[in-house]
Amino acid sequence: MWTAIIEHIQKRAALYLFSAVLFMTGTAFGAITVNSMEPVQKSELYTYVKEFFGQSSSGTVANPTDLFVESLIHNIKFTGAMWVAGISIIGLPLIFILLFIKGAVTGFSVGFLIQQMKWDGLFLSLLAILPQNLILIPVFLFTAVMSASCSIRLVQKITTRQTMPLPVAKSVFSYMGYAAAGAAAILLASLTEAFISSQFMNILVNKFF
Repeated sequence: MWTAIIEHIQKRAALYLFSAVLFMTGTAFGAITVNSMEPVQKSELYTYVKEFFGQSSSGTVANPTDLFVESLIHNIKFTGAMWVAGISIIGLPLIFILLFIKGAVTGFSVGFLIQQMKWDGLFLSLLAILPQNLILIPVFLFTAVMSASCSIRLVQKITTRQTMPLPVAKSVFSYMGYAAAGAAAILLASLTEAFISSQFMNILVNKFF
């Protein structure tokens, strides 16, 4: 299996490198954005975060099953948008824009928690945000690369006016197989977020608040 994964990455090394750099750039941008916020904005946002944590410590936040469903739907919608963009000739920019935005949101969330809560924010990020993202980030990169590859092939076929028939059925089934693999990984990530990360968060929130 690992050999197949390594070969898969090597064949698309340039796209993986570009996608990884783009995601990290978005993460850095999100973290820097925290510093550009006005003190009043930071205070208002932190007040909202504390209210959320207060609800969590009192047990009024959604139960793990609801969190699982919400996480699953959110991430399926996000990756689904990239998969759909991949079968569109003009979808290539959208794929990378979505990846950058996801990186920016992640960077902002972690950066804000660390800036406002210092070491407590770091521990919260490591235990409540990192576990599911260890699965989700590779899924996002995989989805971006495979969707971009499909979009690039479509553009090349049109611009070079290839006369060789495209094996549509084989391509569609392969694309659906990749999407299904991504969905399975998202299912695992959502389970991790709902039943593991949320428990870590509750423990930390009860300690800090």
